[in-house]
Amino acid sequence: MLRLRRLRGRRPLSIALLVAASLVGLTGPVTVAADQTSDIPGTALPGTVTSGPLGGPIYDVVFHLEVPAGSVIVASLTGTAGTDFDLYLFDRTATTVLSNTGLVAKSTGPTSTETLSHPSRSGGTFYIDLNGATDVLGTYTLTVQIVPDSTPPSLSVRLGLGRPSTNQTTVSVEVFADDDLSGVKEMAFSPDGAVFGPWQPFAQSSTWMFPPGDGDKTLWARVRNGVGLESSPASASITLDTVPPPIVDVAPAANSRVADLRPAFSVRFGEAIDPATWQRYGVIVQAASGALVGGTYTYDPSGWLGTFVPASDLVAGTSYIVTVGPVTDLAGNQVASLGSWIVTPLAPSQLTLSAAPTVVARGGSAVLTGRAGGLGADPVLVLTSMPAVGGVSSTASLPVPADGRVAVTVRPSRNTIYRLSYAGTATIAPSQAETRVLVRRSVELVGLSGGSVRSVRRETAVRLVAQIGPAAAGVSVSFRLYRYDAVRRVYRYAGSWGRRTDSSGRASYTWPPASPGSYRWRVSVAPTPEYANNISPIYRWTVR
Repeated sequence: MLRLRRLRGRRPLSIALLVAASLVGLTGPVTVAADQTSDIPGTALPGTVTSGPLGGPIYDVVFHLEVPAGSVIVASLTGTAGTDFDLYLFDRTATTVLSNTGLVAKSTGPTSTETLSHPSRSGGTFYIDLNGATDVLGTYTLTVQIVPDSTPPSLSVRLGLGRPSTNQTTVSVEVFADDDLSGVKEMAFSPDGAVFGPWQPFAQSSTWMFPPGDGDKTLWARVRNGVGLESSPASASITLDTVPPPIVDVAPAANSRVADLRPAFSVRFGEAIDPATWQRYGVIVQAASGALVGGTYTYDPSGWLGTFVPASDLVAGTSYIVTVGPVTDLAGNQVASLGSWIVTPLAPSQLTLSAAPTVVARGGSAVLTGRAGGLGADPVLVLTSMPAVGGVSSTASLPVPADGRVAVTVRPSRNTIYRLSYAGTATIAPSQAETRVLVRRSVELVGLSGGSVRSVRRETAVRLVAQIGPAAAGVSVSFRLYRYDAVRRVYRYAGSWGRRTDSSGRASYTWPPASPGSYRWRVSVAPTPEYANNISPIYRWTVR
């Protein structure tokens, strides 16, 4: 039978054979005696390694071998220098190496170094064809191993390129699978982890369509290798989110005047956003001319806060147009537009104010000192005193010396807050500073002097009367007793008794001294919104 070479690199029959065959064909079909070693069924593979001649007049050398189910055929072919040998593998459906029927694997490079690996799920008879692709005769060496594959492939899955959420029902699927021997050949998916779809050729990248409806979505997958071993199912989840991210707050507020020529423009979102979209015009600031303001964008993921700071000073008193740019959340939903608003930067002004002392006795005075800066020409300062409950506020204009120092003496009648303020101009921001002066209420024991020592007999009642000023009813006072400790030579606290004043500002306590010794009394008055606390002088007694 005339054999026609069928694949790239396989040599044609010699001209002599073709002529002989055609001449014989004139009188009828002629069967050319076939060498059983050069076609199927070939000879049994003699071992793991075998060698022999190939090329030139030897077109093919064919071996047959029996392969157990679930095994992998691994073959390697080499030849002497200058040869070009090819390697073919057929399964049991093949009847000749001159046809592609039953061809399951091949290696046909331009040299004699060829390799192939083929897994067989069902096993059976296979044929290995060594083909001499040129007229160069040489020696081949064939190595064949049949390896059982008992290890299923490993598997992991990733959805949406690893993003935690998406706004699309169709998401990308990445299947990362690995098999040690027979390779990953097929994959199948399941929306519930129980019922899987049909097996399909393995592809690392594909897509999956989830049903509509925001929330967590999960996809399960499994793969199997060339001998049919299946992996354990693996799953991946992604959140379907089609709701635009809300804006919780913006600063500076719309239509505000800001005491800063490089104000920080910030936007706080109601959920995490894609940082990359904030870095690309997360907030847009433009002059009225349309010129964009350049600057630095930062994003704080812990507070979902984006910030933009201009690279250079803005023009004081000039209105700038602000809007939130095309920011998206992690799912890709773009933030709903707030429209545009105006922010006007102003040159900052500075005021400080402090008091010395910060606490004075009733009727005493304090000196307020402060400094002013950045106020422009001919500034006017206003000092406002705001007494505590029941007081009347008052204001006074203060001149500002050339050095910016301010000093004024005040005599508050009760606890008072003092505020120094500057109204600002069209280009300079207003400013203010505050300080507080506390006024102590007076308290004393009526009819007694702190410099004298009184003498009483034991168990003789002593009436103590406290007077506060200004007088007020219901103010808490405390009578405090101290007794001299002769051993330690100090006065030790011996107790206190609380009382409240009457409408005349008086409170009383009767003391029955129980034992002889040296004693001291003091009376304290508690603080109120109008006055600070205070304590009386020391009053001394000797009990006999």
